Amino acid sequence: MPPQLITLGEGPSILLDKPLMLFGRHAECDVQLNSRKVSRRHCCIAQIRDYLVVRDLGSTNGVRINGVRVVEGQLRSGDELTIGNFLYRVMMDQDSNILPKPAVNATINTSPDDDLLESSDEPVPIPEDQAKPDKQDGAPAQ
Repeated sequence: MPPQLITLGEGPSILLDKPLMLFGRHAECDVQLNSRKVSRRHCCIAQIRDYLVVRDLGSTNGVRINGVRVVEGQLRSGDELTIGNFLYRVMMDQDSNILPKPAVNATINTSPDDDLLESSDEPVPIPEDQAKPDKQDGAPAQ
């Protein structure tokens, strides 16, 4: 089974069923994340052998792996990936028997709490102090 991004918040999980997938708000993206915290062309994810590579495409709010903002980074099973304000857990073949919800390719909508931000005409930066601690060494993300 292809790798999946299991949602840890609102919206459906995402099946990564192409070698390269584009994420963003634009209609041409493979995965549309409808939030003003997500850039039109936010990031892409590529499958490389037994891992994934995520690359930020110059987005306003960035991409985080396990709470650390990156321009590019490897994703392995169990990693947490943040795209704008959406949080996912990376699941590979060996983990497919513990999925909490079925994965789908779909447009993702935000929660009602984001109505004020969604009405804005400009992207809204997420404060850096909201970064989660790095779970690998227990130190806060920088």
